[in-house]
Amino acid sequence: MEICTSIKRGGITLILIMLLTGICFGISTTYTGSLSVADGGLTAYGAWDCPSTLFSWIVDDTTTPGKWHYSYTLTVPHKDISHIIIEASNGDNPFTMANLFSASSDPAGWIDSIEVQNFNPGGSTPYMPEAIWGIKFDAALDATDVTVSFDSDRMPVWGDFYSKDGKMPGGGWCALYNSGFTLGDYDPFGMPSNGSLQNHILVPDSYVPAPGAVLLVCIGTALTGMLRRRKMI
Repeated sequence: MEICTSIKRGGITLILIMLLTGICFGISTTYTGSLSVADGGLTAYGAWDCPSTLFSWIVDDTTTPGKWHYSYTLTVPHKDISHIIIEASNGDNPFTMANLFSASSDPAGWIDSIEVQNFNPGGSTPYMPEAIWGIKFDAALDATDVTVSFDSDRMPVWGDFYSKDGKMPGGGWCALYNSGFTLGDYDPFGMPSNGSLQNHILVPDSYVPAPGAVLLVCIGTALTGMLRRRKMI
């Protein structure tokens, strides 16, 4: 039986570099953060319920000019990752495949297929707390340490994710999701510079920036309402 080895983490970390004055003057924006089982940021089942299980992300507007770049890394101690679902906005202006560009993975070739749709608990999503609209990355390769990346014209907002492995011998699943999955989601503006907001991750929102949007932020309009994701229940 494989034995988990704990990795020391300094708490659930999220470094949020977001200065409104920076937005006004074109300064780049980068968000990095992580959640782990050890710190209570991830809820995990089976062999993935181990202190070393870690999910992290980098979101920035500099990697690809004119787009937001999203990169997510999942590391588990045992059993290969079958798929990863990153929540995306639904509602009046839902996220679709037309909003996703240049998807890639590490290891290269790990992504077998990508689909955007509503995912319900049960079946291929055991232990998922509730339905979400999301981007599903299916695996073509066996791996316990995977990074998926893509560009989008959608700005970031706090949301959720889910992942699982193939079925374990004798039954049962390894699965996990962020511990804030059933809590309300929020826009990232005005958040403290450190600390996760109720164990969420950053995901693509329903809002597509338009000319003049930065100016609206600078003069203090209610961008929060425009960024807030509509969640399908």
